[in-house]
Amino acid sequence: MEKKKIKNIITFILLAQLIIGCCDTNTYEVTISGLESRALIFDGNNPVEIDEKAPTDKEDLVIELLITELESIASSEQIKTDVKVLKAAVVPCGDDEFIYSNKIENVKVEILNLNNNERIDITNQLVVLGTAESISEYIPANSPGTRDYLMRLSDTSNIPNQIDYLIEATLNDGSKISSTGGTINFN
Repeated sequence: MEKKKIKNIITFILLAQLIIGCCDTNTYEVTISGLESRALIFDGNNPVEIDEKAPTDKEDLVIELLITELESIASSEQIKTDVKVLKAAVVPCGDDEFIYSNKIENVKVEILNLNNNERIDITNQLVVLGTAESISEYIPANSPGTRDYLMRLSDTSNIPNQIDYLIEATLNDGSKISSTGGTINFN
């Protein structure tokens, strides 16, 4: 009986420290700073970068778009008590908060026909994998927050056999960010 009481008291002390432990909550300011992209094909389930010299099928092209962001701590709040707490008992109070200082309002994707330097807008032909939405609809609806997109051509009928591409995004503050790809040769 005495051992059970001691065990209960020790358990209560440890649980009390866990409950009243200090915690940190940070608020981060996130700024979209750029775009990166690369042309891929899938080798089974694994994406691999396209070899610029080897032609590929137009239907196999996948473009990966990465939105780069800068994060800075806007505020840090630490809640403390006067009670000494075991370091192992410190638990986070909740999720960190993210404040986005800008967002993507629209996206435009153009390809350059390297045979005659003609520019072709393919924005509505690029769809996000796993959805039926074009990149021009999907990114503004999911920005900010999502940072990595895989896109595939829904229609390849107007795609020349040798291209380069430009992806340009306009942010809500009026600034533009972009990414270009290397030469892509198709069969």
